[in-house]
Amino acid sequence: MNPDAFVKPGQGPLATCVRHAVERYFKDLHGQCPGTSLYEIVMAEVEAPLIGAVMRHVGHNQCQAAKILGINRNTLRKKLVAYGLTERTESLSPLNEDLT
Repeated sequence: MNPDAFVKPGQGPLATCVRHAVERYFKDLHGQCPGTSLYEIVMAEVEAPLIGAVMRHVGHNQCQAAKILGINRNTLRKKLVAYGLTERTESLSPLNEDLT
């Protein structure tokens, strides 16, 4: 059985991390307006490491990664290029845990 099937949307460990990060972000602004496009900023911050982690998990197999992510393989390819996560360049990426 899928262990994620029992987690209610917005109540899992990832949701908790995002909620804490956004609350910390607002606190660090000291009452200043965060401007616009907060949604885009958060999505870019989350999506790139998510895709990178999934790609490493499946040994850079794009078909498997797309299936796990629930997106089309062509969409995955576009995102890999957009985030600079192609197999050749990812070894130089700060997302690679071996380099930190």
